[in-house]
This record gives sequence, C-alpha cells and structure tokens, in this order.
Amino acid sequence: QKHAQARHWGDEVLLSLIRPYMSFQRGRDAGDKVDPAPSLCTCNEKHHVLRVVCVHMEYLEHVQLIICKCNPAAAQLVHRGLFPCTPLSPTLAVNMDVLEFASELFVRMGPNERAWVATMMKYLKAHGHEFTTADSLRQRFANALSHYQVLVHLVNAEMAKIIDSFR
Repeated sequence: QKHAQARHWGDEVLLSLIRPYMSFQRGRDAGDKVDPAPSLCTCNEKHHVLRVVCVHMEYLEHVQLIICKCNPAAAQLVHRGLFPCTPLSPTLAVNMDVLEFASELFVRMGPNERAWVATMMKYLKAHGHEFTTADSLRQRFANALSHYQVLVHLVNAEMAKIIDSFR
C-alpha cells in the first residue's frame, strides 16, 4: 500500500498540484486573501465531506472540505496554503510556511522529525491545542514535508522550463 500511495503521489497528485501551488504563491505575493471556497463542481459526481486538522505555526484549525473528482482535497488544501499528509483523504494538513520553515531548518541541521513534532506538540499544547498521539502526527508531518519538498522541486523545474523557453 505504501508503494501504491507513493506512486499515486508522484504520478498524479503532485503534478496536479503544480498550478494550484503556483497560483497560491502568486496570490500571496500580491497580498491577496485566501478564499477558502472551492471552485464550482463540474463533474456531477458524488460529493462527501472531509474533516481535516490543519497545523499552523501558532494554532490548529479544523476545516471541512466538500470533495469530489473535480475538487480533490489536496488541491483545495494547497489553494488555502496547506499541504496534505496523504493524497486522497488527508486527516492532517500543514501550513506551507511551517513546512518551508522546517525545510530550511533541516538544511542547516540534521533532519529530526521526532524532535520537531515533540516541540510542535508542546508549543501547541501551551496554546490550548492537543494531539492524542505523537507518532501519528510525526508520520503524517514527515509525509507532508517530504511530498511538499518534491512539489517545490517540481515547481522550480517547471519555472526553469518556462524561463528557458524565453531565451
């Protein structure tokens, strides 16, 4: 199952998130507010509600997403500046600024998701938010971080192609 999920991330999900990620970054750089409303459904498929815990630097947020084939959870979360822990039905998403901070930190010191998550849990608990298990948060955070880093790499490669096409 892990191999199938990794293949699904790489073959489909991350490639489909390049444009939403670039759109989010462009809007954020322009100072636009994030609109949490998903785009209009065009697939006429069955919808369902997904509840996701979102980890920000100073707080947790609980969001409900209405998802379908044309409005997948991952794209909706990226549109909000969040990155999911799994490609299809994530239970946790992490603010991309938190992931960027962790990425920069881990460049300068050895990656230690266990220490990072323990610190994050202690910090969030001090602010009135609590997780029940550290291991599930650590694993989900590590998944989000590694796939976020791949997405950033894919976006940088896409931007390099675009720039090269104008030379």
